[in-house]
Amino acid sequence: MTSNLRRETNSLGKQPLSIVIIIPRMEPCVRSPVEPRETVLRVGSLELDLIDRTARRGNRPIDLRPREFQLLKYMMQRSDQVLTFANLIKDVWHFKIAPETNRVNVHMGRLRSKVDGPNEAPMICNVRGEGFVLSTTPALAKNLPGLRGLKQRELTQTNSNNV
Repeated sequence: MTSNLRRETNSLGKQPLSIVIIIPRMEPCVRSPVEPRETVLRVGSLELDLIDRTARRGNRPIDLRPREFQLLKYMMQRSDQVLTFANLIKDVWHFKIAPETNRVNVHMGRLRSKVDGPNEAPMICNVRGEGFVLSTTPALAKNLPGLRGLKQRELTQTNSNNV
């Protein structure tokens, strides 16, 4: 909206200002639809305010560091999806290649301890060998489509070790 307003005021140049000229030119700029942006993300009882940069689970406030905030925002925008280590490194840390590091695990551990309180059902689940998932129901995290192949591989490895 402000860019449209600037364009219109610039097009007036140094002409004498008259209400009769200005109002009809400015009306389309003021009336142009503004797409409402989602400022609060919610997944179950977890809430993230993108404007105030605050988080809470139920009534309990969560104090987040800037990287934890980015990580939680990324996870909440993709809730119930398996987020691989490579995607997290690329999209949250903005690395082009995934370095061999435990950076994701360290930050995820801190975030998990803050989000999942002592008497609350865990929302952040580790998907062994794949990455992490943010889900309101732990049972759903175990039955995600991307995990079926993983479970089959684990069963195959377990059976071959027992033989």
